[in-house]
Amino acid sequence: MYFEGVVPELYAGMPVVGTSMPVQAMCPYCGNRIITVTSFVPGALTWLLCTTLFVFGCVLGCCFLPFCIRSLMDVKHSCPVCQHELFYYHRL
Repeated sequence: MYFEGVVPELYAGMPVVGTSMPVQAMCPYCGNRIITVTSFVPGALTWLLCTTLFVFGCVLGCCFLPFCIRSLMDVKHSCPVCQHELFYYHRL
């Protein structure tokens, strides 16, 4: 997936990528051809599962289990050169 010629000022929000795996892209900030660095961040699905577990009686810390499972968290893609956040993958 290449984003050549994309100027950061042309889009208001962060583009959404359909994968949690690192992707090859052209960084619109530094202009380098890179493979994105991924980091897992709690998103809507993580908080929804945590709240659901808490409501159904998992109050002894089990409700925080979704924060330990990477496949339930959103993924932030960033540039390894300039550390700008490039893409965001939402699980929900």
